[in-house]
Amino acid sequence: MNGVGLMFVAVLSDKPELREQFCKLVGKETNRDDISFYAANFNGRIITLVEPTLYPDKIQPLLYTLSMADYVVLLADALTPKIGEIIVALNSLKLDKGIIVSNAPLPLAGTVLDKYEKVADMNAAREKVLALQAGEPGENALALVDKAFAVKSVGNVALGVVKSGKLKKHDKLFLLPDKKELEVRTIQINDADSEEANTGARFGIAYKGDLLERGILVPLRNEFQVENIVNGRFVKSPFFRDELKGRIHAYSNMQFVEGNVFENELKLAAPLAFEKGELILVVDASNQKLRIAGVFQSKW
Repeated sequence: MNGVGLMFVAVLSDKPELREQFCKLVGKETNRDDISFYAANFNGRIITLVEPTLYPDKIQPLLYTLSMADYVVLLADALTPKIGEIIVALNSLKLDKGIIVSNAPLPLAGTVLDKYEKVADMNAAREKVLALQAGEPGENALALVDKAFAVKSVGNVALGVVKSGKLKKHDKLFLLPDKKELEVRTIQINDADSEEANTGARFGIAYKGDLLERGILVPLRNEFQVENIVNGRFVKSPFFRDELKGRIHAYSNMQFVEGNVFENELKLAAPLAFEKGELILVVDASNQKLRIAGVFQSKW
């Protein structure tokens, strides 16, 4: 990430009240929807907490949150089915940087959560989060849009996060998977006008173009493929015990698309934007026990 030290921290638990308690301990709420955002400004560095507000009732907010996360805080009072689901999701997406606040015995052996640091309480977790240092920014611009709406006298506005590279005023971009073209007119970060939004920034842009859905913002020249059929390989989670007989959803970068999964193929009802070799989550949204069925890795 950039020198300012911006980054996104996913705050996860099966209990919404625990997530909210921790977020309010660290930062100030800036936006609430099915996912909520909190900002902490510490020594000139901005850390954005992302909280899956409507989880565990709905699986999508958890997945949206994980797409944004550079780092994870897992709060677990006890091992419950939904804590198990969070562990499976984190392991499936290989999100291996984080801390755990728990005294419960959790089944972490052989998962990426083995690498997480364990801390005694929320205050210790807060200190760790505020001390986080951002990594290197990627070169290619990549942003995730989580909300868009029309504003009187301003025009269309999109809110999102910059995962890689930077967005600049007058940039021409595509929103995928819709392939909608837009031009950035103005950029705001923390309600202040800015010439650009760097990696790790939570931004608002006013833009020229159609109203957007959730999705990925990329330059007009990019490495993404947009297809209804994805070739690759499905690896079922060892924790998922059921048969996948009916429709599933494929999830990647703010996209939740219905379809069917086979050993070497995803067949989807609508196009999905993905990169070669990407890990696409296969979700059984109506499953009562575990909704993460496994991972489909697209072909290199």
